[in-house]
Amino acid sequence: MATVSYRRNAITHLKDDHGNLLTDHAGKAALLLVAFKERMGVSLQPHMAFDLQSLISLNVDLDCLIAPIIKIIPLDKAPGLDGFNGMFLKKCWPLIKEDFYKLCQDFFDGNVNLESINNSYITLIPKVPTPETVNDFRPISLLNCSIKLLTKILAERLQKIILLLLHANQYGFIKSRTIQDCIAWCFEYIHQC
Repeated sequence: MATVSYRRNAITHLKDDHGNLLTDHAGKAALLLVAFKERMGVSLQPHMAFDLQSLISLNVDLDCLIAPIIKIIPLDKAPGLDGFNGMFLKKCWPLIKEDFYKLCQDFFDGNVNLESINNSYITLIPKVPTPETVNDFRPISLLNCSIKLLTKILAERLQKIILLLLHANQYGFIKSRTIQDCIAWCFEYIHQC
C-alpha cells in the first residue's frame, strides 16, 4: 500500500510550457517554483497607509474578540507541520489543554511570537489522474494545529459582530449575505432613482 501510495503521489515528470519533459528533481523544482511564485506573488511587509480608527466609525464593543474561549476545530482536516489534526486535539485534550489555554491567553495578551508557529508547508494535490504540467496541480498549505486553532477562534468570534463593522453594501465573504442580495439591492436602488 505504501509503495502504491508513493507512486501515486510522486511527481515523476513535468512538461514545461514548450512541451519539454523534465524528469530530474532540480528541473521539476525550478519549474514549480517559477510557476507558483508568479501565481502567488511575493510576500512583502505591508505598510498601512490609512488610519484604521477613522475608517470604523461605529461604536462597537469588540471585547468579545479577545475573550479567552477555546472553540472546536474540525476533526478530519489534514495535519500540518506538526502532524496533528483535530482528532489528536480531541483525544489528547486532557493532557494538552493547559498548554493550549496558555497559548491562547498569551496570544490574546499579545505575548506570542507567531513566527515560531506560523510556518506552513505547501504541497501539491493532483487535479487530474495523470498530471503532467504545473497546471494539473493545486497547491494547499499545511499549517500547525495551534495556528489553526487561533484563527478559528478569531473567525468564529468575528462572525458575531462582523455585520456591525461592515457597510450594508458589503456582500463578499459574509455568511449571511449572498451576491444575489447585492443584485436585488442594486435593482431596487436603480428603480428608486
